[in-house]
Amino acid sequence: MNPELNIHELIADFQNSAKEVVEIFKKVYNVDDILKGWHSGIYEQTGKIPDEGLNFYACHGIGIAAHFSDKLIDFDFTYLPELRYDGFDLWRLTSFAKSQPKKYGKLLNEKQIELEFEQLKKENLIYNPLSIGITHNYFWTKALDESLIIEDRKASINQNKSKWKFWK
Repeated sequence: MNPELNIHELIADFQNSAKEVVEIFKKVYNVDDILKGWHSGIYEQTGKIPDEGLNFYACHGIGIAAHFSDKLIDFDFTYLPELRYDGFDLWRLTSFAKSQPKKYGKLLNEKQIELEFEQLKKENLIYNPLSIGITHNYFWTKALDESLIIEDRKASINQNKSKWKFWK
């Protein structure tokens, strides 16, 4: 157990793990968009890629769940307008931490993760680009186009609309 790890490290680990899954699919199936690959029949909805350490995967809706020997990750894809897989939410971070109890000891307490997550929101370090809509993904504010965030905030206040696209 590493008591010094905080939500910043948890999010970074989550995002790196999502990237690892995407890179495995790119390498093995030569696809840029995992969802299109699944819908095109390049691979099955569920399966495994043991040579790459992926013990199980399941494509679902707009995301994928992946099981490695040392962690489980479930993430969604978002189009902002480019394809993104680095979004996170409280439920997914909590599940990810629980799949690695020795690594994320203090963050196994759901209230602790929630407090730290809410603090990130309060400090405007993370942002949901479509607060009113279909996504629940948050992103690091600095990883998003600041002008679009400002436009989105104004649009959601004025008209309940957003500039972000979540489907192609």
